[in-house]
This record gives sequence, C-alpha cells and structure tokens, in this order.
Amino acid sequence: MKVFALAANTYLLDTPQGPLLVDSGLPGQRRRLERYLGSVKPAALLLTHHHLDHVGGAQMLWERYGLPIYAHPLDIPFISGEARRPPFPPIPGLGDWIANSPRPVPKEALRPVEEGAEVMGWQVVHLPGHTPGQIGLLREGVLLAADALRVGVKGPWVPPAMVNHDTQQARRTVGKIARLEAQKIYVGHGPPTTALAVRALAEKLGV
Repeated sequence: MKVFALAANTYLLDTPQGPLLVDSGLPGQRRRLERYLGSVKPAALLLTHHHLDHVGGAQMLWERYGLPIYAHPLDIPFISGEARRPPFPPIPGLGDWIANSPRPVPKEALRPVEEGAEVMGWQVVHLPGHTPGQIGLLREGVLLAADALRVGVKGPWVPPAMVNHDTQQARRTVGKIARLEAQKIYVGHGPPTTALAVRALAEKLGV
C-alpha cells in the first residue's frame, strides 16, 4: 500500500487485478496526483465519499484511463453532478461554489457498490454519517475508513458536526468500526490508528 499526501490521504493498493486507487484529492491537486502516480496506471478508482477533497481528480482519471469508478449509490448523485453538495464552508455563495468545484464524473463511469460487495479483493463497508454513502474497504485486518474517523496526537475522533451529513450517525459508525475485525485503520486525515484506540472511542461515545 502506498499513501499519497494530498488534502486527504489517497491510497494506492496492489491487487491481483492491478492497482486500485482510493480517492483522488482536491480539484487543484490533479497534477500532484499525476506526479505521485508516475508511470502507474490505476486499474480502478474507488471514491470513499463525495466531498471535494476526495473526488477532485476523478474526472481527470476517467478521461485519461477510462477506468471504472466505484462509489456508493447514495453519494453518486453528488459525484455525477445530479445533486449539489451542501455548502462548505457555510458562507453564502462562496461555500456552495467551493463545495461543488469538482468536475462532475459521467454516470457511465460510475459503478455503484454497497455493503458487502467486493472490489478487487477488498470488502466494501458502509460507514455513513460523514456523508450518506461513505464507504471503506476491509481486508485481512486492515480497514480504510476514509473520514469516518480523524486521527490526531490524542488518537481517533469523530469529524466535527459542520462537515457531517449526520453526526449522530457518524458516532454510531464508530461503534460499527469497533466491532469489525480490523486491527489497523487508515483514515482520510491523519496517521493510521488501532482497533484498541477505536474501541476506547466507541466506549466513550456509548456506541
């Protein structure tokens, strides 16, 4: 596994079917993503959720490689441009423009995946709350949890309410992660964390 330090951590996974890229940074980081990839041609892209710091390079990758792009059905309308993302930051006009700055991905490029599906040897896990259709990937004790958690010097925590679709649901998702057979958990923002740290957070939250 390789980790690309974009606005949100982007992961390149080696699979028998070829490289699987997980998320694609901000719209303005497309060239930086290209430099990270170098000569590597991703076989597929999985978008954990629709926020602009995770989908910014998706349309460029589809244009260049014609690769399949996996996402949850609840987030696909935002990725394809059929629905508008909530403003971020919550500033009239500007927040809407920033949140919806990623170039829409054509619907023919998008492949819906839900809980329990398999993508190139990884199991899809639905991790809602931050967005309705946020997903992660689980395999052999490793979980890519996207923005279901953030990790800082004091360990994992739930993203702040202002960036969540439903913070109560996001808190319940912490409990779900704690019950998974995942020993090492990689996130969208921050370093990896452990099952022990997530279980402690779940206990603190009462989930």
